[in-house]
Amino acid sequence: MRALRSLLACLALLPLPSAGSAQTMPGPVYHDLTNDGHERLAREISKMLDLRGNPDRGDVEKLLSRWERDAGGPVSGYDWLAVTRLWLRADQAAEAKTALRRATGIPEGVYLLETARVAFLAGDLDAADAYWRACAVADETSSLEAWLDVEPLATPDEMEAWDRFRTLPAGDRDDCAFLRRFWNRRAAASGTELNVRLARHYERYRYALEKFRRRGKEGPWLSSRLGRPRNSIFDDRGLLYVRMGPPDDVAVHGGDGCIEANVTWGYDRPGGYKLYHLTPLGGTDDWWLVSNLAAVYRCGSWDRNPFVAVSPLMVDIPPDAMSDLYKSRMGLDPAYARIAMRAATLGGADRLRVLEELKDESERTWADGEYAVATVPERPRVDLDVRLGLEWLQFRSGRPGHTRVWLNGIAESDELSPEELPDGRLLYRVDAVWTVLDESGDFYGRFPAEVRIERERELAEDSGLSIRISADLAPGSYSYLFSVSDFKDRFQEGPVSGGYARDTLEVRDLGGDLPILSDVAVAADSGGSWTPGGGVFLRPTPVHTTGADGVAHVYYEAYNLTPRGVYETRVRVEPKDGGEPFELTYPGSVRLGFRVATRGVLRLDLADTEPGVYRISVTVRDLTTGTTTLPTRTEIIVDRETLSRP
Repeated sequence: MRALRSLLACLALLPLPSAGSAQTMPGPVYHDLTNDGHERLAREISKMLDLRGNPDRGDVEKLLSRWERDAGGPVSGYDWLAVTRLWLRADQAAEAKTALRRATGIPEGVYLLETARVAFLAGDLDAADAYWRACAVADETSSLEAWLDVEPLATPDEMEAWDRFRTLPAGDRDDCAFLRRFWNRRAAASGTELNVRLARHYERYRYALEKFRRRGKEGPWLSSRLGRPRNSIFDDRGLLYVRMGPPDDVAVHGGDGCIEANVTWGYDRPGGYKLYHLTPLGGTDDWWLVSNLAAVYRCGSWDRNPFVAVSPLMVDIPPDAMSDLYKSRMGLDPAYARIAMRAATLGGADRLRVLEELKDESERTWADGEYAVATVPERPRVDLDVRLGLEWLQFRSGRPGHTRVWLNGIAESDELSPEELPDGRLLYRVDAVWTVLDESGDFYGRFPAEVRIERERELAEDSGLSIRISADLAPGSYSYLFSVSDFKDRFQEGPVSGGYARDTLEVRDLGGDLPILSDVAVAADSGGSWTPGGGVFLRPTPVHTTGADGVAHVYYEAYNLTPRGVYETRVRVEPKDGGEPFELTYPGSVRLGFRVATRGVLRLDLADTEPGVYRISVTVRDLTTGTTTLPTRTEIIVDRETLSRP
């Protein structure tokens, strides 16, 4: 992976657009100056706000001097709002802040949103506070401006939601709730704090505004079909950059003769790279996504259309040109090497194979495009070199209406680098982050943890670091992200060594009055530091192996058993690959009162069973009432060679 700085340098070398319309020109400034006979000055202010590259301090100072000389301004609050935005374009946060203080009389929502933009540029920690205060008092103007700031990130569903939302009068809608749901989705998917993700957006936005601002009249094609935000001020490079950040890898072909200049941006994601081919589509300014790399070929005897991927019979594409083009992408995906090799001849069966592979490439490109444009393509800032094992253990919470959910995980240690301590011992340390987002998007929970383990020597090859994080959650469906990163890389630019996993989590409702069981935790021995309470200490692992002696320790909780009554726990053990099941029973008594957890720790001796995977089913019968709980099921691996996990 390339460092962020070198990636940005590569991006800066690409051809850039050169003309367009103003993004946020304050209307009253333009109209007042025009009405007073200063139309040329108004146009110059608008032009400077619209420059491809940011103006420098001298450019702004010259324009302000002319404004003062020709029109006696700036004078009004909107005048000073325009000055603030000029200094923002020039990356001068202090001057922008000073100018904004003089922008009196403008709507409060507009003022606060501009305050947030200035603070984001300055790296001010209070920027997000101003942003949320702005949405709390939003009027029609500031509400629309806040939306235009985030529209490049919006999915088609979110754009439809905004179209419905904006029909409500500003005073009758909750802009902050709408924006929090919007940002919650992105923060949860990237594993970041909400306000950190918000600040990152404005940083990316400024870079894309300078480097990838749309200029030409030719509209996009592929990205529009995928759901590209309407009237976006960025070309497709800017769209990708704002949504996904700088690419993890870049491949460039400068073009020659019949091949148009083109670039491919690669983003490392689970399952391989997501690849995006970009080309000017016959223009010079804006670069757009194409559905197939072969679309950059511009010659041929057929009626050439920049949206046609390739000649049906490829009779007009020189084999050398085709092969060289695809060779330039060999480092991103082996499929391009195969196409390059077969394209070298384009004869006989190779022609048909290449056509089939180009069709497959188009399908992959379409899927990658949907990922970038029609979804929330966020990811945490970690590589994918550390494998993870996860399970969820759910128990009744002391907080009414909630369930205590334990993330019980293990991170493979092979790719982690320990730190040597002064006494010669080795310290393994990772940062872990667990995020959850409910179905509505209203609730976002982020639960970070630092895991430290000291060892006399390096961990064995098949060992891992146990990670346990708990949270009280309301019953329902959540999307989750879990990521770990090597502590030694925490200040590194770009992705750090680690791994992540994402999926959905169903949180059970363990309330009610009927007897009910929690989940079941499995540990290889009876010691450990994890405790669910009540003096119980174990070391559960998500792999559910027994110890080398064939013994597994099982923990569960039963709720709503008869106070001071007796109960019986029944464990049914069944070989997963077939075989005779057997049952074990354990008597017990309820020591505590109604609704308080009855904790059970069972020692399952499976030493006489064959090694392998076993399904177990746990039920509890209240012998006072005769009521039996529904079973809780899990698996246990009998492994005589299991090593103790740290």
